Amino acid sequence: MRLPLRRLSTVVSMSLAFAIAACGCALLPHPGAGHGAPARAYYSSKTPYTPQEDPADLTRVPAGFTPVYTESVARHGSRALSSFKYDSLTMQVWEKARAEGALTRLGRTLGPEVEKLTAANQKLGYGNLTGQGAEQHRGIGERVVERLPSLFARIDAGSDTVALESSGEARATASGKAFAQGLETADPRIAAHLPADIQKDPDTLYFHKSAANADYQAYEDGPKVTATVDAITDQPRSHTVARHTLERIYTRAFVDRLAEGRYHFVDGGDGDTTVDDEVDAAMMLYNLYIIAPDMTDEVSVDFTRYITGSEAKWFAYLLDAEDFYSKGPAFRGNDITYKMATPLLDDFLDSMDARLAGSLTAATFRFAHAETIIPFAALIGLPGSTQQVTAKHPYTYATNAWRGETVTPMAANVQWDVFRNAKGRAIVRMLYNEKEIPFRAGCRPIARGSFFYDATEVRRCLTAALPADATPVAPRAG
Repeated sequence: MRLPLRRLSTVVSMSLAFAIAACGCALLPHPGAGHGAPARAYYSSKTPYTPQEDPADLTRVPAGFTPVYTESVARHGSRALSSFKYDSLTMQVWEKARAEGALTRLGRTLGPEVEKLTAANQKLGYGNLTGQGAEQHRGIGERVVERLPSLFARIDAGSDTVALESSGEARATASGKAFAQGLETADPRIAAHLPADIQKDPDTLYFHKSAANADYQAYEDGPKVTATVDAITDQPRSHTVARHTLERIYTRAFVDRLAEGRYHFVDGGDGDTTVDDEVDAAMMLYNLYIIAPDMTDEVSVDFTRYITGSEAKWFAYLLDAEDFYSKGPAFRGNDITYKMATPLLDDFLDSMDARLAGSLTAATFRFAHAETIIPFAALIGLPGSTQQVTAKHPYTYATNAWRGETVTPMAANVQWDVFRNAKGRAIVRMLYNEKEIPFRAGCRPIARGSFFYDATEVRRCLTAALPADATPVAPRAG
């Protein structure tokens, strides 16, 4: 998330244009509507993982085909806060209000909740996998075995092996270890076929930080993304929603002073994030609201009392807007946000072909990050990740299906299962968050309406140019 907000004087007029276009106000309840708030929690990309389909409900594999390979890429599971930032700044604002006698009755409860959350993050380690995150990947590992029992039975009986790879970041590696535990729980004999260590492959799984993608890094921090995201964030509705949230916690006079820019707070971590107005302060609090459900094994806190569902929806939109432009489909005619995922796609295709050519690696499981999943989803045209926007018609919930909670929840994953028959024909099925889905428009299944595709067809269609708005998806309600 880009914080502090970088409000450029050159985008003032753009902001006014976006105020109408990006708002979607008619579809949003009034931000102060507590009792009528939506039931959904709106945790954006911090949404805890839920498998979208049971293995028993998957389409039957065509007669004569048996599984020969499976591979996946997954985001790490639920984690702690990335650094001492959102909690640091929320606490600083709260302490300032307390010193000025500007806390409401509800506001007096916030400081102790933040302190508990900070203590839990310090104990676990900022950025580390939580107990819930480990359990998410153990469950995914167990269900892979449940889905493909004959594949794992053949691995157990022969010389085939399993590959485990990660970005090298601690939470991704820990996710891989938890996944391996899930495999072993479902199939104890698989332990003999697992590698002693998880291989680190940052070029494939942490590509957004690679020196080879300096052009992307310049784009991400450049004026086009900055101006667009700032204009969306700085529209009047953001200030209105932030005020509704903060006035439950602080007096109106204190929120007025925040809004006037009379305070300046700097995070206690790396010092790169600040609070300079009421929108900044509300977004800091929202980031605590969305991390708390990922840390239920470590701490019992309740931030839902400070933010209503409709307010969370707006804050989720602001967070999603930044991810959409900096990592996702972004601007029409520009592939800079997702072309860097090409080495990952190549690895999927090459690993599959190697197995079909006789490789002993029967399964490859990769563990990475939202910064990996979001571009990969756009590159291969997954549902919700195909619609780009223009400057004239920016990203909004009302007009675009992209949502952090569905594109890249915690432990988000893309899995390919490969099957072959006695004649050597190989077919592929794809699952997204464990739900079988078709490959993108332009890919021809083996039969109309089928979820199975010839392996050669998968390579052909996924290495072809991505069609414009490849699989149009109507925006979901809310």
